[in-house]
Amino acid sequence: MAGLAACSTSFPSPPDGRLRVVATTTQVGAAARVVGGDEISLTVLLKPGAEAHDFEITPSAAAAIEKSDVILESGAGLETWLEGALATIGGRDRLYDMSAGIELRSPADAADAGAIDPHYWLTAPNAIRMVENVRDALSAARPDLASAFSKRAEAQIGRLEDADAEIRRLMAEVPEGRRGIVTDHDALGYFLVEYGLHFVGSIFPSLDVSAEPNPAQLAALADTIHAQGVTAIFSEQAVNPKLARAIAEETGARVVDQALYTDSLGTPESGSGADTLEGMLLYDARVIHDALVGE
Repeated sequence: MAGLAACSTSFPSPPDGRLRVVATTTQVGAAARVVGGDEISLTVLLKPGAEAHDFEITPSAAAAIEKSDVILESGAGLETWLEGALATIGGRDRLYDMSAGIELRSPADAADAGAIDPHYWLTAPNAIRMVENVRDALSAARPDLASAFSKRAEAQIGRLEDADAEIRRLMAEVPEGRRGIVTDHDALGYFLVEYGLHFVGSIFPSLDVSAEPNPAQLAALADTIHAQGVTAIFSEQAVNPKLARAIAEETGARVVDQALYTDSLGTPESGSGADTLEGMLLYDARVIHDALVGE
């Protein structure tokens, strides 16, 4: 896998002179769209609301990868499907890992012991590092445009720094006795550690929401919710809330109406503001704040 400073060779440009960039996820795509601006032609493989674990390479995705100058992956083991695709299509020399330089964590759920939690973008400091990695990858491919990439990256970093300050302000208002979080799956670990909350449990006891919980696991979670006095369960945009609602009915907790964005950004059409990195973080922080402070 190419390191962020491993290659400074300019790749062949498309006929219109733009750098052909493939980003795997909506988060990476959002960073690339801002930093790259009009100098890149961007293809984002995953669409809003899609589950990264279940993605399958389509012919159009394969064609975009094959023709790309730069491939930006989220990394941290998220895109398990990409390695096989690159073995067939080629492009490892154009691949950059956006998790480079980030301190990755292990998930809290025992079912994922030894795994790496790939949801690192759910803190502003880590999102800033993603933006820096995008800047460096694009600049390595087109050194002549490095100044423009850096200028736009700095503006994006400033917005993320502002979001970080607001998130810390919001989380400081959450009472100590209400800082326990239950979610659909163990996706919020980076956010919880960074902003002073703690993980109580998840409906799906795995990083992968296709791993169905068994009755004993659900019963244990219900007992924990009772024991810790948890009154709010947070659902996620990309996850069916059916099981969360069942646990809520059993425990007397409530499922928060506004689902969190964890695996995917939102769309501009949703009106949530979660279609940007800073917008997604602020949306999630406000939903968590309002649910825990307003009880």
